[in-house]
Amino acid sequence: MSTTENDNFATPDTEKPTGLPPKKRRGASTNINDPSASSAKRSKPEGKNEFEGVMVKFKGSDKEVAVKFAKKLKAILANSTKIGAFVGHKKNLEDLVAVFSRETTLLGTSMYHEALHKYSISILANCCYTDKSTWTGMQIKRAQRTFLDLAVRIFESTTSNIEIRVAMCRLIGNLCHNKDLVANWLSSNTILFDRIALLLESVNENIVTQCLRIFLFLANHSFTRVIMLSNGGFYLGKLLEKQERRDEVVKILKILLKRHANVLDRQLSNSAASEHVIDMFFDEKSKKNRQFAIDLFSNSSCIREQMETEGFIDRLLESSIPERNLMLAAFSQTAWGRAKLRTSGALNVIIDIFASSEQIEEKLAIVAAFRHFVHDTAGMRHLSENTTFVNTVVSHVDCYVDTNRCECEPVVDIEFVQNLRRSGAESNPEEKANQNVKAPGARLHKDFYSMWSYDTPQTSPRRAHSASMSPPYQSAPSPSYSFPSSVASSAASSPVSARPSEGILDELSGVESEDEEEKKPEKENEDEKRKKQEKSIVEGELWLLTWLAQDDYNLQFLIRSDVVDCVIAYLRCTDSPDFRTYRVLRRMATNRIHVYRLLDIQFHVKILTGLCASPCRMLKYAKSCKQCDTLSEHGREILREFASHVDNSYGDAHINSQFTKEDFVNRTKAAIAKIVLVKERIRLAKVPALTELFNSLAHVMSSPENFEELGKVSTYEKGPSFASEIIGALSVLISGNKIKELCENDMWYFPTEEGKGTCHLSNPSPDDELINFVDENDQEIAAAPMKKICENSHYFEGMFSSDFVEKTERIRTFQVHSESCSSEDFRVFIHLLSTCTSSCTTVSSAEQCSQLLALSDQFLCPHVSTQVCADDGPLRTFLNGRTLYLLLPVALATNAHPTLLDTVFLTLVRFSSPDDVTKALETICTNATVVNTFVTSLRTFLTTKC
Repeated sequence: MSTTENDNFATPDTEKPTGLPPKKRRGASTNINDPSASSAKRSKPEGKNEFEGVMVKFKGSDKEVAVKFAKKLKAILANSTKIGAFVGHKKNLEDLVAVFSRETTLLGTSMYHEALHKYSISILANCCYTDKSTWTGMQIKRAQRTFLDLAVRIFESTTSNIEIRVAMCRLIGNLCHNKDLVANWLSSNTILFDRIALLLESVNENIVTQCLRIFLFLANHSFTRVIMLSNGGFYLGKLLEKQERRDEVVKILKILLKRHANVLDRQLSNSAASEHVIDMFFDEKSKKNRQFAIDLFSNSSCIREQMETEGFIDRLLESSIPERNLMLAAFSQTAWGRAKLRTSGALNVIIDIFASSEQIEEKLAIVAAFRHFVHDTAGMRHLSENTTFVNTVVSHVDCYVDTNRCECEPVVDIEFVQNLRRSGAESNPEEKANQNVKAPGARLHKDFYSMWSYDTPQTSPRRAHSASMSPPYQSAPSPSYSFPSSVASSAASSPVSARPSEGILDELSGVESEDEEEKKPEKENEDEKRKKQEKSIVEGELWLLTWLAQDDYNLQFLIRSDVVDCVIAYLRCTDSPDFRTYRVLRRMATNRIHVYRLLDIQFHVKILTGLCASPCRMLKYAKSCKQCDTLSEHGREILREFASHVDNSYGDAHINSQFTKEDFVNRTKAAIAKIVLVKERIRLAKVPALTELFNSLAHVMSSPENFEELGKVSTYEKGPSFASEIIGALSVLISGNKIKELCENDMWYFPTEEGKGTCHLSNPSPDDELINFVDENDQEIAAAPMKKICENSHYFEGMFSSDFVEKTERIRTFQVHSESCSSEDFRVFIHLLSTCTSSCTTVSSAEQCSQLLALSDQFLCPHVSTQVCADDGPLRTFLNGRTLYLLLPVALATNAHPTLLDTVFLTLVRFSSPDDVTKALETICTNATVVNTFVTSLRTFLTTKC
C-alpha cells in the first residue's frame, strides 16, 4: 500500500468548523412528519474514518484491485463493532451504494464485474442485518433514490447470476426486518414485491428461502396487503406442494387468512392448492398444520368448493384423526356439504361426537355447524329425529342451569309500603274510596296476580292496561262457579301484540350477533372465558330448538317432558336468559295435533308453576322484577294458546276419558286440567270436576300416611307435590272482587317507636286493683289493671267478677302454664289486652301472631284478635307462604276474627309456593276434624264467597 493510500485511510475528520454553520437544506427525504426521516436525522457521531483508504480503492476504476479490497473490507466487517463504525460514516455507505449502482447499471454489458457486484450487495446486506435501526436503511435511500428500482432490474435481468439474486433477496429481507423502513420506503415499490413473489417459483432453494423470509417479515409487520397485491397467495399456494416448505408457508398463510380471507381464497383457488391442503391434512408429518386446513376450509368459499368432494368425506369417515370432527362439521356451510353429511351418515357421526366430547372448543364448533342446518329442512328434520341430539341438548342445558342457578329472591318494597301507610294516614275515608275506584292498580301491587288464572281469546275481550300494574278487577260479583277475568290479557301487555311481525326469521335473525356489541375485556381469566363459551353453547342449542319447533313435523319429536322442563328451567333459573327461547313452548301450545300428549305430560301445570308462579309474585308488595314479569307474560301467552285448543270438543273429550279410569291420580289430574283449561259452562257441567278435586283433597289429607304417600309425591319429575297441584287448580275459582275486598285496605305493619304511646302496666294508677300473672315458678310475668283486663276479656271478667274462688277469696294472681305459650308472648298479650299503645305491644314474628291469636281465643279476647288482624296489624305483614304453616292451624281451630280465615285462604291459594302449600297442609292432616273444617271452609270460600 502506498504512502498516499495510507494517508487517505488515516485522515482524521475532527476539525471544528469556524463561523456560523451552513443552513441545512430541507429535502424530500427529510419530512418532519416522517418518523423514519426523523430517525435518519439522528446521525451517529463521526470521528476518524478508518475505512477511508479501503473505500478509495474499493470504488476505484481498477476493478481487479477493487475486488481485492472488497474482499478485505468484508473480512474486516466481521462483527457488530466494526460494522457500527463503518455505517457511522455516511461517506462509507455512499461509496458502497455508488459501487452497487454502477455495477447494476452495467449489468449485461462487457464492463460489468460480477464479483465486485456480489461483494457490494453482500456487504450492504451484512450492514443492514447487524445494524437493524432505521439509520442504515435511510442512508442507503439517500445515497441512491432509485435503489429499489435497481433491485428490480437485478430480478428482471436474464443475465444476472443466481447468487447475485440470492444476495439481493437477502439484502431486501434485512431491510424488511425494520417496520419503519417498510412503511416509509419499501412498501411504495409494488413492482419489487411482484418480482419477489415470482421468485417463489424458482428452482433455487436459497432464493425461495429468502423470498419466504421477506414475506414473513411483511406479514409480521402487518403489511399483508403488499403480499396480496403481489399475488403472493397464488405463489404461496403452489409452494404447498413441497412438503419441506409447508411449515414456512403455513406461518405466512395463517396471518393472511385472518386479514384477507376473501382475497387469499381467490388466489389459492387459482393455484390449485386444494389438493395440497387435503394431503397436508392427512399427512402425519403436518399435524400442527391441520387446524390451518380446517380454518381455511371454513372461511374460504372457493377453496371449500374445490375440496368438497365425496372422496374427501369418505377419507374423513375412514380416518381416525382427532381433527376430522371439526373438518366434517365445516361441511355444513354449503347445501352440497349438508346433503352429503346427511346421506353419508357423517351427520350422525358429528352428533355422536357432540354428545361424547369433553372439549369445549369442539362443542362450540359443532354447534356453529348445526346452525347452518336452519337453511336445510331435511337436515333440521334429521336433527329432530335423532334422539341423541335432543338428549344431548337437554343434558347440556340441565348441567348449565345447575352450575349457573340464579333464581329470583323476592324483597319487600319498603319505600312503597311506607308511602302506602303515609297516604292511608293522610287521606280521609272518602278520599281513600275515590283513590281505590280511580286507580285500583296503583293501590294494589302487582303481587295480586293469579298463579293459575288466565283467559282464553274465546272467552274474554282484550283489555288495555299496563303490565307492571295489577290487572283491573271485576266490579260485578262473580257467580259461585266461574273463572275470573282478574288477569285478563291485554293487547298492550301481551308480547303477541307488541311484535310487528310473526316471522321467525325476523325475530331470530339477531340472535347470533346479539353479543357482538359487548366490549370484551382486555384480559379475562380462563374461568370467565369458559363460562362464556358454555353460555354460547347452551344458547346455540336452544336457538336450534327454537328453529326446530317452527316445523310441525319436528314438534312430534320435541314434545317431551324433559325438553319442556329444561326450557322452563333455563328461562327461570338463569341470569339474563334469552327470552326468545320461550317460542319453543309457544309452538308446542299452538299445535293442536299433539294436545293429548301435552295434557298427558301436564304441560299446563309446568307452565303455570314454572313461568307464571314466579317467586316475586308469591310475596305481597315485592319489588318489581323485570325477569319475572317477562316470564309471567310469556307464560300467560302460552296458556292462552294452549287453552284455545283444549277448551273445545276435541280437547275436552280426552280429559273426560280420564275420569273413567280407576286410577285416583289420573282422575285428579284430569280434574285439574278441566278446572284450569276448560271454561265453557256446558262442558264443565258434563263432569263434576270441582267435586272430584275437593274429594281428592279430602282423601289425600285424610291421614298422615295418605298425605305422605299421595300428597307429597310429584306427578312428574322435579314437579310440585300432588296436594299443591290440587290447591293451585282450585285457586282459579277466586275472583278479583274477593281479592279487592280482602286487600284493598292492606297496610304494612310498623311497630310503635320507643317513647311514643302509653303503657298502662308501667305507670298504673294508685286506685287500680292489679292482677299478677306468674309462671309455673311463681316468677312474675306482668301486673295489669284488673279493670282493663276484665273489660277486654270475657274469661277474666267471669273469673274475677262472678262468685268464683278468685273473687270470694280475693285472689289476684293468675298462673300461666308454660306449655300453652312462652312468658314473653303472654306478656305482649297482656299489654294488648290492657289497651297499651307503646312499643310494649310490638309483635315481632308470625309465631308470635299465632300465639296471640290462640290466647285471644282461649281467653275470649276479641279485642286482641282485632288488633292482630287489623288492616295495619302484624298478621297482614307476617302472613305469607313461608309462615302459612304456623297460622293455618290457628285460623282453622279458633277463627278468632271474621276475616282471619279468608285472609289465610287467600294466602294459601295466591301467595304460596308449592313447597309452602305442602308444608302448611301437612301440619293439619293429623287431625281429621280440622281437615274436615279445612275442606268445607275452603269450598265455601272459593265457591260461595268468591
